[in-house]
Amino acid sequence: MMKQFVLKGLSAGILAAVSVGSYADTFELEELPTADNYRNSFPQAMNDQGHVVGISQYPKDVDIDLTQLSESLLASVGIEDPENVENLTQSQYEFILGRTAVNANINFEQLQISQYSGFLNDGVTQSELLAAEQDSISVDSFFYDINSANSIVGSMTAPFYPIDFSYVDSNDEQVDKTFYVRDYISRAVWYRDGQSTTIEPPETAELGGESAILDINDSGLAAGYASTAVSPFAQDRIDACTEEDADVPAIEPAQVCIHKAWFDLYTQRASNIAPSFFSRSEYLARRSIYDIRGYLWQLDSNGEVISSTELGTLTERREDDNKDFSSYAFAVNNNGIAVGQSWTYHPERGAIRMPAIFQNGEALPVTESDSFFWGGATDINDSNRAVGYLVENRSGNLRNRGFYYDLDSGELTELPGYFAGSSTVPNAINSDGIIVGTGEFEATLQSTRRRSGFWYDSNAEQPQFIDLNNALACDSPYFIVEGNDVTDSGEVLATALKTEEYVDDNGDTQSREISVSIKLDPVEGELNNCLEEENRVERSGAAIGGLPLALLALFGGLITFTRRNAEQQSKKS
Repeated sequence: MMKQFVLKGLSAGILAAVSVGSYADTFELEELPTADNYRNSFPQAMNDQGHVVGISQYPKDVDIDLTQLSESLLASVGIEDPENVENLTQSQYEFILGRTAVNANINFEQLQISQYSGFLNDGVTQSELLAAEQDSISVDSFFYDINSANSIVGSMTAPFYPIDFSYVDSNDEQVDKTFYVRDYISRAVWYRDGQSTTIEPPETAELGGESAILDINDSGLAAGYASTAVSPFAQDRIDACTEEDADVPAIEPAQVCIHKAWFDLYTQRASNIAPSFFSRSEYLARRSIYDIRGYLWQLDSNGEVISSTELGTLTERREDDNKDFSSYAFAVNNNGIAVGQSWTYHPERGAIRMPAIFQNGEALPVTESDSFFWGGATDINDSNRAVGYLVENRSGNLRNRGFYYDLDSGELTELPGYFAGSSTVPNAINSDGIIVGTGEFEATLQSTRRRSGFWYDSNAEQPQFIDLNNALACDSPYFIVEGNDVTDSGEVLATALKTEEYVDDNGDTQSREISVSIKLDPVEGELNNCLEEENRVERSGAAIGGLPLALLALFGGLITFTRRNAEQQSKKS
């Protein structure tokens, strides 16, 4: 089942949540070990054998070659001569890591450094599996799903490497520079038992193309996306980067110029869906120089492609729209039906991303209401029930309305959320109709509100929207911010915050919050009521960096999350 891509970063200052009932199972909690040398862990998927895949974030001890960093960055941390630096202080290290993250900065005159690595937990946590034969210091890798055969799918970025470039400036003096480039943006990856394969997209011109696998069913049918063409808008930018002018010499390689054009598009916000002229959208459009299409790949037992199917978009690109126009498959069930997201058009807002069902060769909407400006379908079970979110304007703020959608009946049902107006995103649904995800539990007027993980049985006679934190003891050291996956046996995979101690540059002991992966096993019992003031759990902040949710990292606005979130953290998608 597909997982999340990150909406927004997890909010700081999390409080214990409200209780919504007392007639449900509680859970036994197991914290999964975080991969060696990483601070944070973001789970993505779990199969029925209990094997978990996810994304480790923030490497704690990268051996950074300071000569590969820009003088301005070094000056920012008080370094004049990198050759004479034996060890970085913790504050210097953290500052450098934050300014060199892959796909997070446009300075190609210095190395970009990986912050994410896919992990597998099958009893022993492993990390950096996808980067084993690469220069892992500059390779981000992501694991998004694992099926019953223990086939793992995800994506990885290409390693950066230096190239020399020279030009003559206006004073007729030669300028020699070093730039860092890569051979592709991303590649879809399949992994099992130490063996991996990658899938090259149909279009690889200029920057090598983009592809990723976000989900795989039990028969090896994988869902994801791949670049299929260069967009008309991007082609104009590329032509400007590659044209030669004897009077105006190029001051950087064409590849770097094109990469900057891609980065400009990748970091664009969906400004057209902002609630008002005076506000901005927190949703990232995550555009590209490529037209991208959702894909289904039938893989054999060795991860090789037997056949592939390109998926369509909800509508055709308009003649007056020259930007990229894409679709993405986030999840696929054992019936071969995929769900995800596609560009389409709103009558007043222009180009928007909306949930899409990919069935019988068509991309189908879950709703055509003009009340919604954005959305995505994040998962689908084998009863052909999909879950996702739709974005609407509530009291001058954009909020996510969670839903489940029955493909067979065509019925769309809104999830209740913690309260009216609570922004809610479901991440997964199992065969029994149990849905898990994340939702706002604090009814304030602020645009950013605190979140907690939820559990919802959509097939119950009187379904309750349950805060997973109420399934824990009131003095639990964990605060669950997101339900990421749920198995058919009812086990829940979740992201939680907990406090750890560390020693700062002055040798003093400090505390900070980290993100950990946990498994919740259902047991008979009653939910706890932790509403009493003396039992509130206060958090100082969620200092987890940019993955949430994946993640994601990868698609933000589009995939509204690195699937789920990522690409990926700070994928609002």
